[in-house]
Amino acid sequence: MKSTHPSLHYIIILTIAILFSNNSNVFAQSGNDSIKIANDIPAATKKAYYSIDKHAIVDGADTAGKNWDLAFFKTAVWVNSGVSGTGSTTALVLKNVKFDDIKQAPATGYQSDSATQKAIPQGSGNGWYAYDMNTHTITPVPGRVIILHTASGKYVKLEVLNYYKNGDGDPSHYTFRYAFIEPAK
Repeated sequence: MKSTHPSLHYIIILTIAILFSNNSNVFAQSGNDSIKIANDIPAATKKAYYSIDKHAIVDGADTAGKNWDLAFFKTAVWVNSGVSGTGSTTALVLKNVKFDDIKQAPATGYQSDSATQKAIPQGSGNGWYAYDMNTHTITPVPGRVIILHTASGKYVKLEVLNYYKNGDGDPSHYTFRYAFIEPAK
């Protein structure tokens, strides 16, 4: 019997990513060379800065400049632009879409972080996640894909797969997949 539960898809992807990564590296490459997976980015006690182009966590002096695209802390995600950084990365959150179906970036709708609103909205159901009050868990909303226009001028589709270390452990450990896509025409 074929399961239609979206979490099963995420668990399979996460399992494959963990199998191909090693303990000293929180990153994995999927079987498709164009999709990259970042595993268990720790964001529980301080902001974790991430560079899309470098496929790496950025720390130290590099966090004060343009060398990062996204910053994570607990459930909040910042883009490196506007009030959040000196870069020019912008974002757009798409709803009710499939990651694999996105081949080209939308032409408009990208935002920087402002004093009143983040490019990737916070709060349950507003951005990438939903909070379940009964189980006190955070889960990615199916069909939510973040499109980034990076400081280097590239377009990226990104989907958060999990918020818990190793898929079911401590919270605030992001696992996400992303791929470069064609610019809008």
